[in-house]
Amino acid sequence: MAKNILNMILWHPDMKIADCEVTYLHRGARGNLKTIQGSKIKKLERGFIVLDDENQIPLHRIIRIECSQKIIWKK
Repeated sequence: MAKNILNMILWHPDMKIADCEVTYLHRGARGNLKTIQGSKIKKLERGFIVLDDENQIPLHRIIRIECSQKIIWKK
């Protein structure tokens, strides 16, 4: 489901991925959660997102997507 939401944001003419934040499970981080700015997302692949630094985040680890400080999707 997170992939569908991210695709919608990427292709919707009125939305900008740079206005969004993605929170995901990240073992070892404070509270085991990490949030990235949407502007760091380089592309979507089949099972993960690729960041501008080439790190990959599995889609099943995404727990929340916010755009313009509104929750768009929550697991």
